[in-house]
Amino acid sequence: MIENERLSRTVADRLQTRIIDQQLKVGMKLPTEPELMKDFGVSRTVVREAAALLVSRGIVEVRPRRGMTVRAPDGHGVAESLIAQLQMNNVSLPQLLQVRLTLECAIASLAAAERTEEDLQKLQSNLELMAAPDIDRSRTIELDIAFHELLSAATHNPFFLIVTRPINELLRRLYIDKIGYMSLREKTCQEHRAIVVAISKRQPDVADRATREHLDRVGHSVEKLISESEENIR
Repeated sequence: MIENERLSRTVADRLQTRIIDQQLKVGMKLPTEPELMKDFGVSRTVVREAAALLVSRGIVEVRPRRGMTVRAPDGHGVAESLIAQLQMNNVSLPQLLQVRLTLECAIASLAAAERTEEDLQKLQSNLELMAAPDIDRSRTIELDIAFHELLSAATHNPFFLIVTRPINELLRRLYIDKIGYMSLREKTCQEHRAIVVAISKRQPDVADRATREHLDRVGHSVEKLISESEENIR
């Protein structure tokens, strides 16, 4: 078993090196199991374990009838790993929101300096969709989380997206069960709009301040929602 683990890691590392060296590009299929078995001189079990490692790293994905294909680098593996680590360590909501506040203020400031017209269009579209009168709670939450990912993307520094994605995913899982979330939608839309205006005018300091005010309010609101939920349970 130990020998298989070593072999599978070696095969995974070599395939990862090929991908990084662009011998295998995004969307391309990896060789089939029999081809990999012959190429590396290993068993089917080792190949499958190596494939599982690459999937867990977010480097490849498995599609029905297509086998493994190279995944676009989106921080998926890092996000899933960090989510598990945060949950296992029972991270508190105040700790999570503190990290989010620190990161996103810097993100908004940088986005104001680095954004493109395409970034602005995506942010504006998000604002319009979230303000729609007939939107349901699930869709609102998805758009809320997407807004913050669009801010990260507007920095044009992929590491911000990789780091903030697990935080956003934890918040999504938290929001989804909170019935009172929709009562805050209008306020959230207003605050998002203020951030976008600052970014559109390339005002880093104003974007920082608008984001700080938004996330401070969100922190208090979420804590209140959780407190009310706990009172109802009692």
